[in-house]
Amino acid sequence: MQYLLAKGGVIIYPLLLCSIIVVTLALERLYQFSRISKELSNNLMNQIKDKISSNKVDKAVELCEEVKGPIGKVLKQGILHLDKEPEEIEEQMAEVELEEFPKLEKHLGLLNFIGKISPSLGLLGTVTGMIKTFHVLSMSGKPEQLAQGISEALTTTATGLVISIPALGAYYYFTNKLQQIALHTEKREKELINYIKEVGANDEV
Repeated sequence: MQYLLAKGGVIIYPLLLCSIIVVTLALERLYQFSRISKELSNNLMNQIKDKISSNKVDKAVELCEEVKGPIGKVLKQGILHLDKEPEEIEEQMAEVELEEFPKLEKHLGLLNFIGKISPSLGLLGTVTGMIKTFHVLSMSGKPEQLAQGISEALTTTATGLVISIPALGAYYYFTNKLQQIALHTEKREKELINYIKEVGANDEV
C-alpha cells in the first residue's frame, strides 16, 4: 500500500477508492445471493401442486414461503390469487417480479461502471507520469527523476487493470446468476399458470 501511494502519484487515490468499492460491493452481493434460493426443486413444485389440487391454499403458501428469494414470492402471489383469471394471476406475479428482481440488480451497475472506468483512470495516470518524465528530460534528465515518472505511469496502469478485471468478473458472474434465477422463475411461473388452468378445466368437467 505504501509503495502504491509513493509511486502512483495523485491518480492512485481514486484508483484505491475504486478498489475498496469493488471489494465491498462484491462481498455484499455475494452475501445477498447466498441467502436466496436459485431454484425450486421439482419435488417441492409437485407438493405445491398437490396442495392446490387438494384446496389447501394456506399449505401451498407455506411451502412457497420456505423458498427464499423471488421464486417463492412470485409463486406465493400467484397462489394467493387463485380465485382470479389466469391472466390476472400472471399480472399479479409480474408485479412481484418487478419489485424483487431490482433488489438483486442493486449495485451491479456500479460494479460494471468501475470495471470500465478503472483502466481509463490508469491510462490517465500513465499520461501524467509520462508528462513528468518529459518535463524532467527537458530540465535536467536525472535518472532517478526519470524513473519516478515512468514508475508512476506503469503503477497506475497496472493498478487500473488489477481493479478492472475482478470488477467486471464479479459483474458478469452476478448478472449470469440473476439471469438464471429469472429464467427459472419464469419457468415455474408458467408451470403454475398451466396447472391452474388444467385444474380449472377439470373442475368444469
